[in-house]
Amino acid sequence: MNTICEFFRRRAWLRVAVVAWITPSLLFLPGGTRANPSGGIVTSGAVEFGDGLGGHLQLRQSTDKAIINWEEFSISAGEITEFLQPGASSAVLNRVVSGNPSAIQGALRANGKVFVINPNGIVVGTSGTIDVAGLVLSTLDVSDAEFLSGGDMIFRGNGN
Repeated sequence: MNTICEFFRRRAWLRVAVVAWITPSLLFLPGGTRANPSGGIVTSGAVEFGDGLGGHLQLRQSTDKAIINWEEFSISAGEITEFLQPGASSAVLNRVVSGNPSAIQGALRANGKVFVINPNGIVVGTSGTIDVAGLVLSTLDVSDAEFLSGGDMIFRGNGN
């Protein structure tokens, strides 16, 4: 295994090629039909979930920071997920807790900062659009305390 890791470490161009080849396949992994995010549980802050009718899910965040754990965080083509936040410096941490990757094929909108953490991968497809004040997409996790403190954050873990 170390030989394989050393091989990839020395060949950055090959890493890029492998990621470009593998990433589209994430869209076809099991996980059901992808639509707007589902199964959200607010663990910190205050967020009101809209009904998502018509393919438009609005999330009204009334605190400066919020954390939501999701079963699924994907947005299908033609769907809209929109965070209405107190301001441009507000932030929401969206953590995916299932074993499925996230695919953003529709629109992700926010007037503040959006973090999406999914250890199983995140892909933004060709039809995906992102219009936010700030964005972090990561397979590594950050502690709730670091996120809520607003200071430096260290992302850790074993992203797949």
